[in-house]
Amino acid sequence: MRKLFLLSTIFLLLMPSFSGIKVDGTWRYRPQEKQKQFHNAILNRDKNGFRDFLYGGAARGGKSLALRWEAHRNCFQYPGLRGLLIRSSFPELERSHLTLQQLPSDLPADKLTYNSQKHVATYSNGSTLEFGYGERAADFKQYLSAEYDFIMIDELTTIPFELSYLLRSRLTASRSEFIPFWACATNPGNVAHVDVRNYFVKKSIHDKDRYPQYNPDEVFFLPATVYDNKIVMARDPGELTRLQQLPMREQQKYLFGNWDIFEGQFFDEFFSDIHVIKPEKYLTYNQLLRFNNRAGMDYGNFSAVEYMARDYNGNVIVYDEWSDIKSVRTEKVKSLKKFAVDRGIISVMIEADTNMWVPDQFDAAHSSDPASEFISAGLKLVKVSKAASRATEHRGYRVACNDAVRNALHWKGDGAGKILQKPKLVIYERCVKLCETLPLLLTDDKDVEDIADQGDLDTWYDAMKMGFMPLWTPSLPKGDAPPRNMAEAAQKYIFDDIEKEFNRRYRIQKS
Repeated sequence: MRKLFLLSTIFLLLMPSFSGIKVDGTWRYRPQEKQKQFHNAILNRDKNGFRDFLYGGAARGGKSLALRWEAHRNCFQYPGLRGLLIRSSFPELERSHLTLQQLPSDLPADKLTYNSQKHVATYSNGSTLEFGYGERAADFKQYLSAEYDFIMIDELTTIPFELSYLLRSRLTASRSEFIPFWACATNPGNVAHVDVRNYFVKKSIHDKDRYPQYNPDEVFFLPATVYDNKIVMARDPGELTRLQQLPMREQQKYLFGNWDIFEGQFFDEFFSDIHVIKPEKYLTYNQLLRFNNRAGMDYGNFSAVEYMARDYNGNVIVYDEWSDIKSVRTEKVKSLKKFAVDRGIISVMIEADTNMWVPDQFDAAHSSDPASEFISAGLKLVKVSKAASRATEHRGYRVACNDAVRNALHWKGDGAGKILQKPKLVIYERCVKLCETLPLLLTDDKDVEDIADQGDLDTWYDAMKMGFMPLWTPSLPKGDAPPRNMAEAAQKYIFDDIEKEFNRRYRIQKS
């Protein structure tokens, strides 16, 4: 049983978890269940190992309130503590934490005083909580020269992530028994969406230069929605109704906290519940090979091959993925061949980028090129055709590919969980990198029909689009007529079940 901390007449009830803050016999804060999970994850960080915390998700989940009271809890529990709570701008900070109904009324004046000039709250035991704001490097200079026991950032995605992460470096313990921590709250979207999603939500950090000692076991993410805020739901039932009246895409962001959806997203119709097929729905490789198969390959330091099949109804299934990062060419060739042989897909034709037929600096006397080594190993590489065709006429190849993929991803819903039009392109869940990176591609600021340069992030999409384009115009295979039972089975097994699964998840989220 945890020790009961008594500070003046303030009781922090920690038996066996945080239940709230009571002052002079009156409850000042009683967390709701989801807020308790957030508080207790931080409270028990000495045992669970977490150091970075995100309370994130949809609108009206009670995140800002939980963040401020977590600051109160720590400052009361440990005398002399120094904390920092940040937002992107002062008006936002004021609206979220500093109005008369918020910080000034949280606690009696003899327990907490607020200096509105310095934006610092001082507790009766000597602890302080500084309120700051900024969204540029210059705004953060004053905080980077200080040290804090804990740092909190409200609406984390509204601040460039490199600044928030740099601010995290100012954590240091002023007491031997206190473990410094970084706690944030946010909704999906805005300038830092991709970084926050990768760091906290997906825990898929591969950039060792930016995060040399990233440890996903130290990162805690707690999703929250309006359904978790019973107080708001009881006080204003119209809050939920208004969120449910939003278009499907906006519902996913603000009602369900879907991290696959954000502003500036190029493939803004991509939705994992619609486009990503779970393992229990997979067809076997033998079944897939009865369709028209093709693969696409992007080659470089980051290399990828995406395998796909078009069924007899014109639907395209991206069913497997090979990736390699920074291996030498001989290892890439060996790895891809083993991958294809093990799955029985060595005969699938691979559309590869034209740069693979150009000798690079490692080709002795320019007598070889990357493509020839893959072909010599038995892989069926062909040079991708970027010539004008029905699909590309009057448009550049890149834009034509983007347009074709967008059209195939397109779907329609009625806003109540029913799908009115299914997509023509789906992806098996085992194509991890494509599923991860496709929704993160951004629209080019200078050309709304193109994708912004994001380094190696578009490797898997570039591979997929090269294999996808030859399949985009549906045509039956030569020879015998298609096996009707196979075509019908694939149509039902893969595509018709999408609606059933989507409705199931929609009902779970609503309940």
